[in-house]
Order: sequence, then structure tokens, then C-alpha cells
Amino acid sequence: MTYVGIDGCRGGWIVAIIDRDGKLSHLLLSSLKDLPNISFKLALIDIPLEFADQCYRSCEIAAQLLLGSRKRASIFMTPHRSAVFATDYIEASQLNRLHLGKGLSKQSWNICSKIKEAILFITQRPDVPLFEAHPELCFYFLNNCEPLLSKKSLPEGADDRLKIINENDSNYIQVITETLKTTKRKAVKLDDIIDATILAIRAKAANIQTVPINKHIGDRDAILF
Repeated sequence: MTYVGIDGCRGGWIVAIIDRDGKLSHLLLSSLKDLPNISFKLALIDIPLEFADQCYRSCEIAAQLLLGSRKRASIFMTPHRSAVFATDYIEASQLNRLHLGKGLSKQSWNICSKIKEAILFITQRPDVPLFEAHPELCFYFLNNCEPLLSKKSLPEGADDRLKIINENDSNYIQVITETLKTTKRKAVKLDDIIDATILAIRAKAANIQTVPINKHIGDRDAILF
């Protein structure tokens, strides 16, 4: 069976694939529409797959509590549907405040196009086993349920996360290095590749977790890790 981890990047989506032999590879896709060409058992993606229509999503609130005060900011709260489809940031922030009582961060606005694309994709392709996950929760679980406090965009943070990846398979670091050589940083960054890879690792795992804990794979208001 093949397992997949997907993270958004400037060039589109970076896809980590672990095949039936445990071999890792990466693809850079401009659109999720190309994803069905890959046959897989389970894919985890770091993007919300449900809008916050009535209130902020319980899975994101629970995920922030799980990571604690020093890392909770790594979990973005999904904007209201109207904010996601707004024409500009100012309008989006106003609409989010109107419906959810809080304005929108620039970081959240910057991923709205990815949210739209991902939700449209799963709406059109419900047969594809694609579910929401979060890399920092994956690293939390593999770090003895302790959050990694280092910033993933900094060398120290990359080293901390690569160490955990290496503990799962010592060949994966070389694959990540090769992917860095064959891609451009304006399209995909190291932390994007690391995030996609850890999602693929957890997609393959038998002990996959959910937050909130009473959810199951397939529940839309759940984050897997």
C-alpha cells in the first residue's frame, strides 16, 4: 500500500509518497487535481477540510490545548466560509469578525486559496481517502507527546524535526536532500518538505491518532496525527 503526506507551498503542493516497500519520494504538484493519478490507501494533508460556519472548530481548539501555550499558535483557526471567499484581506477580516467575533490574521488569509482548493477537491472527489492532519501534532506524538518548541523555519527547528524523521527511517534524510537539490526555494521550502514527509510517515502508521480523541478517521471535524 502507498501512503501520502501533502503540504501547501508557494509552487502548489509538495507531496511525500511512501510506497509499499517503505521507499520515500516527493512530487511537486501545481494542483490537487493531479492527486488521483497517485494510487494510495491514505493521504494526510495540512490544510482545513471544513469551514468554520457557526463557531471556531472544536478540533483546532483541542489541538491548540494539546500543544500548549508555547506552540498553540502553530494551529491556525479556520476562517468563516464567507471570509475564505472574500475578495481581499480587509473584507475577509471584517466578515470573520462579523460571524466569529474575531478578525483574520494575514497568515490565515494567505492560505484561503488553498482551503478553497482542498475543500472543492474533496467535494468533487469524495472517493479519494484524503484527510486533514497537522505536522506539529505528528512531531508532538513522535516526541513522546511533547511539542517541539523550536521554530520549524530555523536551522535548529529543521534539525529537531529531521532527527525524528531519521528515527523512523535513516534513508529519508537523503531523499529530502535530493528533493532540495531538484526543486527551487521559491517553489518549495525545506520546512514544507519536512511537513509533507512527517504526514506520510504518520499516514502509514498503525497507531494514528485524532483530536478530539472521540473522533474517527473520516470525521470532518477531526485532525489526524
